[in-house]
Amino acid sequence: MSEEIKSLTISTLRKLVGDFDINSLEIKFYQSFKDRYDIYGKFQNDKGLYEFAISVDKKGNIKRDHINLIMPRKVRDEVDKKVHSE
Repeated sequence: MSEEIKSLTISTLRKLVGDFDINSLEIKFYQSFKDRYDIYGKFQNDKGLYEFAISVDKKGNIKRDHINLIMPRKVRDEVDKKVHSE
């Protein structure tokens, strides 16, 4: 994956959701067109685990965005505690 895709994704997500854990960013798929990138992946912040699908042009302007909360942080912590406590 190119650094351009990663930096565009980080800056776009910061515009849309604010602060998030950059180390948790996982870009699963991206597609390049002559004037834009379509990017799909996951990330985490203090509220939970999210998946996203964004479309940005080469200048960083957001064309489309879709962000879903997959699992709230509280639920994730409880699941991790139960799975790893045995």
